[in-house]
Amino acid sequence: MSLYSKIQERINLFFTGKSEPDDKETSGEFFTRQKIIAFVVSFTFALSLWLIVNLGRDYNVTLMLPIEITNLPEDVALSNEVPERAAVSLSGEGWNLISLYSNPPAITLNADDQQINLFDQVRQQVGTISDLNVLQVDPIIVAIETEQKVTRKIPLRSQVSLSFREQYGLIGDYSLSPDSITISGPISQIEEIDEWRTNDVELTDISNNVNMDVNLEVAGPGISIEPLSAQFQAQVAEFTESQVRIPIRTRNLPSGKAITYTPSSITVRFDVPIDQYNDIQGTRPYLAYVDYTEIEEDETGLITPEIELATDEFDVRLRNFQPTRVSYYNILPQ
Repeated sequence: MSLYSKIQERINLFFTGKSEPDDKETSGEFFTRQKIIAFVVSFTFALSLWLIVNLGRDYNVTLMLPIEITNLPEDVALSNEVPERAAVSLSGEGWNLISLYSNPPAITLNADDQQINLFDQVRQQVGTISDLNVLQVDPIIVAIETEQKVTRKIPLRSQVSLSFREQYGLIGDYSLSPDSITISGPISQIEEIDEWRTNDVELTDISNNVNMDVNLEVAGPGISIEPLSAQFQAQVAEFTESQVRIPIRTRNLPSGKAITYTPSSITVRFDVPIDQYNDIQGTRPYLAYVDYTEIEEDETGLITPEIELATDEFDVRLRNFQPTRVSYYNILPQ
């Protein structure tokens, strides 16, 4: 038996535990399987040799190494933008480059140093790995500027735009939870910030209540916010139209004066949620009035009444009122 046959037999025994076809296996199937096994072993052996030969050569690669700031006190914040990564070009043996590529080390910078030569810093840190040369670093110089760190609590403002399906609308007002955030950073930047906003979100054709997480705007360099998102809630209902007749009253009327209007009342049309429609019948959710100072300044004899919500018991929305202008008369005392 040749050496190749012996090796093939041992490989076959290793993978299958048998060197001859069994009763249920034809000789063709047996030898086909043997060829596949031999090919896999040969390919693996060839690939291993290729890696051993080629990774022993020298190569040039560029890696993006992370930058970390150390020795930064808790009451101090960065006031300038420091890059998160640096592009480092290296040359060396393939085996060393693969280990560095799979586990890139961080470039540590001391916050006490105001200006750092990143090329020298990388060469010192990567120099611990034998046979690797640093060819180029971008950026080559990194400046570190610091100032006092402050923390404030500021209100959160929604940038969620709502567009409702016909006859649907918002009940009350939307809510954000939390309605404020904690912001930290350099004092020169934090003092100029009075509010923080959510990301712009547009919702259309709304016919159901809205309950969703909204991410906040990303903080700039040196600034941190907490939390990073908020809960946006809005109660939505289907509305129907209603109307009521309301008398016109005069406010700030001096003693001894009397004003009469023609007509003496107006019709106010408004929208109300369907589930509140029956409850609102027979009530007057609005007031109509004219301030006497406006009458004194008027020279036309026609004036527009002001409409005011009389109660917050119902979630009503004013549509219009008729007539929009009424005439008035001063009643002289007898």
